[in-house]
Amino acid sequence: MKFLILSCLTLSAVLAQQTSAPGGNICNYTPVGDESNQKAVPIDTFRTSGLDFVRPNWCITHCADRKSVKVAARFNFANQSTSVATYKVRHTHTRASGLKMNAELISGVPTKRDDDPFNFCIDDAVSGQIDTIVKTYDDIETMSEALNYYINKPGWAYMIYDMGFPPSIIETDNVKQDLNYCSKTVNKQNSDGTFGLFQVFAGLIKSDSS
Repeated sequence: MKFLILSCLTLSAVLAQQTSAPGGNICNYTPVGDESNQKAVPIDTFRTSGLDFVRPNWCITHCADRKSVKVAARFNFANQSTSVATYKVRHTHTRASGLKMNAELISGVPTKRDDDPFNFCIDDAVSGQIDTIVKTYDDIETMSEALNYYINKPGWAYMIYDMGFPPSIIETDNVKQDLNYCSKTVNKQNSDGTFGLFQVFAGLIKSDSS
């Protein structure tokens, strides 16, 4: 998938500027059209696990310092009905307003989790495991490996971001409420009383032949 590369430097340029990613990774696969794209900038860092090798159906572009990232994933959704809601979701995290989310309905019948509007993860077991993992472990490398180990879903790939200090933006398109898909944020209270914000983007990836 060929992408406009995220700016490695500025928040304002994340959605508009084409730049290089020196020392990072650039995907060169042709888009198919059914990808779920997630962009995050600026972040502290990210890690992946599971079936996470870069390929046409799980394509990651990032700067060398891992402060910005774009993921294009082709998920094997469990429900293929056209009535399933599809959203474009934008999260903004600022010092003044905290975490805000806007979910724009693109197609289908609108649905949401009444318990958590930031949670596009309808499998309660997966959602609960993500909460436990983020709140149990303190480093992102261990978190990423724990996602794969404890959720234990063959064919899934996992991306987790440490959002770091605000401001930051996350934008995701082709978001669905589906058992084979999960996108959610988790707020973690650290031992020193400060808080950290983490974003998980995961699901069952289509086979390379799909």
